[in-house]
Amino acid sequence: MAHGLAKTLAGIFGFGFCKAALGVAYLTAMGSVISSVGFISELSFMVPMLVASFATASLIVLAVRKCRLPPGSLGQYPATVALSLGFLTGGMNLLSVFPNGATALLCGLLCGFSSTVLNAVWLDAFSAERDAASSAIQIIGGLVVQCSLIPLVAAADHFWSCGAPIAAVCLSALLLSYKRQGMEFPERRIRVPRDLPERRDLTLAYLCVFALVGVVGILHTAVLGSRSEHLVGDVNMWVPLVIATFITLLIALRRPHPTSVYRVCLPLLLVVLSLLPFFGDALGGFVGLVVIVCYDVCGMVFLLYIVDCSRRLDLSAYLLAGAYLGGSALSLLAGLGIGSVLRALSVDYGLSLLTLLAFAAIYPLAGVFMFGLRKIQRRSMTDADESARSGVDVREDASKCESKHEANAFTQGSAEEIQNELRVIDDILESGVEVIAGENGLTRREREILGYLARGRSARYIAEDLVISENTVWAHVKRIYAKTGVHTKQELMSSVEQAALRKRQQ
Repeated sequence: MAHGLAKTLAGIFGFGFCKAALGVAYLTAMGSVISSVGFISELSFMVPMLVASFATASLIVLAVRKCRLPPGSLGQYPATVALSLGFLTGGMNLLSVFPNGATALLCGLLCGFSSTVLNAVWLDAFSAERDAASSAIQIIGGLVVQCSLIPLVAAADHFWSCGAPIAAVCLSALLLSYKRQGMEFPERRIRVPRDLPERRDLTLAYLCVFALVGVVGILHTAVLGSRSEHLVGDVNMWVPLVIATFITLLIALRRPHPTSVYRVCLPLLLVVLSLLPFFGDALGGFVGLVVIVCYDVCGMVFLLYIVDCSRRLDLSAYLLAGAYLGGSALSLLAGLGIGSVLRALSVDYGLSLLTLLAFAAIYPLAGVFMFGLRKIQRRSMTDADESARSGVDVREDASKCESKHEANAFTQGSAEEIQNELRVIDDILESGVEVIAGENGLTRREREILGYLARGRSARYIAEDLVISENTVWAHVKRIYAKTGVHTKQELMSSVEQAALRKRQQ
């Protein structure tokens, strides 16, 4: 019990220290920025950081798809060293003898690489937790630690604003190493689910976050250097962070879906952005505050979503995290570029900057929402037709019969044949389950859960059908894996099929 509590606290404080160090690196450009404007520190740092983040995330996804990055294999220490080196370079201005921009370029590349790797490593560790509730508690607790530390570091002098993040990320690395000792990292699938509803669900969740990231970039670069710069310049970044953390703390226990959070935030964003052309000056930093709070809440919820999807869909956490981090970097780059174009159009053609900004921000937000509605409608239609899908061909063939009686007889006969075939398949799987259970000494409950797993059922489905908690199901699954010597559901299903084949041959 004490050992489990120590591992949980290591996860909370280790993740919190890591997120705090990355947050300070982002806001201060690795200690090289004396005064930041708004929620983007400086473009000469941001652009190389985003490029490095996208490149690193792409390499992670590619390595996973090539089966070269199994769970638990990504090292954190190169990223820890890179982040520390970046703070030393930026804070001490070690590249002052080089041309202007060299420090921002190097710090940006180091920050992009280290932030991507460290986030992926921590999410992978949380997805390997046996208890889903424990991983959620550690993520939420880490976000609270981050929220508490960033204002303290921001208020410190220049030495501590660079030295404290280095100490935090090094301590985080030690806590993660302790946490990973003895931890089992189950093998995960490396491709997205073939099930169409699950793929749509993933796509829509990612698009919601990417749309918000793009709007952040558009809003920032569009107003820089204009009389509307106060829209982002008046935003003290720790304020939206505190608000977003508090909101996430209230809703996280309900395990909200990112699209649900997006649907709640969207009306508020649309109202605020619609008022920009008319009351932009009066709104001041309130616009930036609302946008950042909505983005932060969706981003924090998305961390929980990645861990949940990794467990529920048996997907590699590296794959999910890489897609999220790389896509976010690309979306923010696109937003920064669009914002720069809008500012140039306003200057060259005398167009209202706030009107251009409102339209450019509203369209992607509303577009994702409409896309989501169409997908939900299609999903409803699909679910309504699903029960009849297996009998479509039967009905088409039956319509060719000469009489209604013949068609009904044909349909009933075909349905009975399908049911008989399903019973045969079920009997074959059941025989394989009996063989595996007998050979490996499974208990009655473990044998029952093995039957569900052999038929491809998820842990959530099993928990609901047996009226037990999902954590209990995962505990039984771990014991089944240990007794049978397999590591994934696919291996277990193959073992059952082979056992059934052996029994039929005998």
